[in-house]
Amino acid sequence: MLIRLAAALLFLSAADAAMGRNRTIHAPAVASALSEKLDIGDVYYDCGRGRSSRCRISEFMKHAKVCALLVVKSGAVRFQAFNRDKHICKDEGSEPDGRTKKYGVASVAKSITSTLLGQIITTRYRARTRADFDRILTQSIGDFIPELVEGIPSAYVNVPLDHVLRMRSGVRWSEYGWHGLFSGADFFALMVRKSMAQSILAFAHRYPFRRYGTPPAFNYSALDAAIVAATAERLLEDSSLVSFMETEFWAAIGAEADATWGVDKAGTAIGPCCLRATVGDLARFGLLVLNEGRAPGQRQIIARSWFEIATKRTGDGDKIPDDSQSQNLGCRLEYRYFWWLRDKRNDFTAIGRNGQFVHIYPDRDTVIVQISDWDTWSDPLQCETFLAHDALEAAAR
Repeated sequence: MLIRLAAALLFLSAADAAMGRNRTIHAPAVASALSEKLDIGDVYYDCGRGRSSRCRISEFMKHAKVCALLVVKSGAVRFQAFNRDKHICKDEGSEPDGRTKKYGVASVAKSITSTLLGQIITTRYRARTRADFDRILTQSIGDFIPELVEGIPSAYVNVPLDHVLRMRSGVRWSEYGWHGLFSGADFFALMVRKSMAQSILAFAHRYPFRRYGTPPAFNYSALDAAIVAATAERLLEDSSLVSFMETEFWAAIGAEADATWGVDKAGTAIGPCCLRATVGDLARFGLLVLNEGRAPGQRQIIARSWFEIATKRTGDGDKIPDDSQSQNLGCRLEYRYFWWLRDKRNDFTAIGRNGQFVHIYPDRDTVIVQISDWDTWSDPLQCETFLAHDALEAAAR
């Protein structure tokens, strides 16, 4: 099996290399305004590198290979900076880094998927209170997607939706694999995204076993996020998740540009990744979360109680174990509903591969968007990024 998978990964056809299909999410005719008040200079932060423990944000941009950095406070852009090094941040396009470029984002899409689920439950079930949401979140995945029982049942059948949103499904999945090789994430990318050999639901049947524990321990999983996207689509009944995002979400936040989202062979959005959008629209998404579901024009499109569930820690149940590859012992994190919560703080962030962040400071009315070009994930760079963001947030007061 490993030999066949290795061969498949090495010899993808040109069609496979095109990374499957993408659906366009069209922007509304009129974008919501993001006013500019670019009055923050080159901020210093405590970096702990080199001869001095003080570094400039401009130095951070180079050191952390930052493609785009945007700070929005009280609805206004207070700081923006873009990469000018032609050797990094090439992404898949030739457009220079800037406000009009559509950046490919990976796991930041998980946080968007979670938020879309909150909007769907709000609109389709008229959920307003925590109890309203709990009635849905405590149901098992098999209640929403009964075909997962067919044949060899998927391990997701009896898992509550809440557990999947907290990456505690217990499904025997390895995100990182053995020394990064042949991971579940690699296999998912090959079978669902690249070759489009299987749909998300067909792929889920490959995982029939669960770990012990109620709920099981935290285990970061792209498949958990894919199952949430499939569940969200099933709740819609008569619409695709991509269509719902265009008409009910992208339109409501007043997006400035079209986005694209990768889909599986059944047309279901790939919840853990594969989204392309501008940094301005990622900031608009962050503002919606910051304002607890209130879109521009004061319209409440997601019940505020959703964010009490999704972005606020509830105790030890959100902790990531020290021995988890997802934990960063230099700047500890907790996890909830596809958001990373900073330990003993109120700010939280979406995080994607290569240093992508939509960082929310709810007590400071601030959203920071960062797109980077890290060659491999770096725990020290993540911690330094948080310090840089904290300094930018403080300078914007």
